[in-house]
Amino acid sequence: MTLSELRIDMESYRRAADEEARALKDPYLVLDRLHTLYEKLNTEERMMANEVLVEWALLDDERVRFDALALIDDFKISSAVPALIALADRLASSSAVGAPFELHKVDRILRDLGHMHRGKADQDH
Repeated sequence: MTLSELRIDMESYRRAADEEARALKDPYLVLDRLHTLYEKLNTEERMMANEVLVEWALLDDERVRFDALALIDDFKISSAVPALIALADRLASSSAVGAPFELHKVDRILRDLGHMHRGKADQDH
């Protein structure tokens, strides 16, 4: 399986789970399904899935980003650190209502992965 094929599979799998979750009014169904999918992947497929999750973590779609962050956190995907730092910088300058809460979560994930987030303003000094 190629990265492109896995990306398409993961996106359609997530979309189908999201539709089912909405129909059943079960907000945790998507994460449960994505956990199950990820756990079934072999080592090579997990490496590619990690790349997809990094991509998702940087999307503007908050629901997809939420799922990506949860999986990155749960499976301790350290290759996501550069993307998480970029996301934290973006959230730090965002005026979105939920940005401070999401920034707190991203900073916690970074700490759990052994990294501290230094905002762009902090790096200049």
